Amino acid sequence: MVRHRPHGSHYDHEKLMTCFLPLFISLTFGQSISLVPLDSGVESSFRGLSVVNQKVVWLSGTGGTVLRTINGGKTWENVSVPQMEKTDFRDIQGFDKNTAIVMGIASPARFYKTTDGGQSWRMVHFDDREGVFFDGMSFWNKKDGIAFSDPIDGHHLLIRTGDGGESWKEIPTDGFPHKLNLEFGFAASGTGIPVFGKNHVWLGMGGDQSRVFKSENGGLNWKAIETPVIHGGQTTGIYSLAFKDRKVGIAVGGDYMNQSVENTMAYTLDGGLTWHLPDTQTNQYRECVAHYKREIFFAVGPTGIDISADNGRNWSIFNNEVKGLSAIAFAKGSNIGFSVGKGGQIYKIKVNH
Repeated sequence: MVRHRPHGSHYDHEKLMTCFLPLFISLTFGQSISLVPLDSGVESSFRGLSVVNQKVVWLSGTGGTVLRTINGGKTWENVSVPQMEKTDFRDIQGFDKNTAIVMGIASPARFYKTTDGGQSWRMVHFDDREGVFFDGMSFWNKKDGIAFSDPIDGHHLLIRTGDGGESWKEIPTDGFPHKLNLEFGFAASGTGIPVFGKNHVWLGMGGDQSRVFKSENGGLNWKAIETPVIHGGQTTGIYSLAFKDRKVGIAVGGDYMNQSVENTMAYTLDGGLTWHLPDTQTNQYRECVAHYKREIFFAVGPTGIDISADNGRNWSIFNNEVKGLSAIAFAKGSNIGFSVGKGGQIYKIKVNH
């Protein structure tokens, strides 16, 4: 179930192999995409990815690993949290080249923050309750953020910060939907809790149903909406959500134990109040979905990369040769993105006009 070195060293071995892969012309007006594999210098499996801009990117993963680039991936600096070799950092939020917060899963759960580019780290959140397992976090801005865990004592667990992650407080459960008998999130890429604007936030869930929770007041009160994404088991449900605005969003997921099943994707055009199956889908398990520009979304998973150019109504397999990817994200307003995965994989993505 996906509940799945030396400090300060550098790596600058960018591989020369570039794979140009054309998008379908009817949707992209002759654009093409290049995937450039980069050498991370580590064997860690990455799930945390934060693309601050075209130059600054933070990564996190197994073995307590944290990497940073400030030159668009030409060199990577290993700024791993000391003495956290047994910790899996499933999500990371970068604010600039110096400041980032990394989320460690499982009990005890530990969040660390750096303000000096990873040269030093401070623990800013600790939770050793039985069953705690943080699945993702997001920030509306540099101060206000939210994170969610698997349920504790039969209730969904969310925490908030208003000081840039220096301190976190548990959100009262009064405004939460009633937890189903089998219901939880997935820490596949830390992207099951997207935010937008000043107060909008969504949660993707799995288990007995594949529900999306929606809040318009920063996580205090929620609505629960059923989706047609596959559900019913311990490993089925929504693994990732992405919204390009307050209305248009995509949910992806499936079944971690059966990676070729139907109904692994859904889209919404009304902010998550109703969800629809695509007219065409790839029927593959996907761990992360990200908005690129206009109506274009990408999704990645163990078996490849998918693309939709019409807000999720239709999906095609873009690449099924690159295996084991866990996360994808694009620099806002640019044609540059990154994708990461198992075995230290990093790819730089460029949409060529």
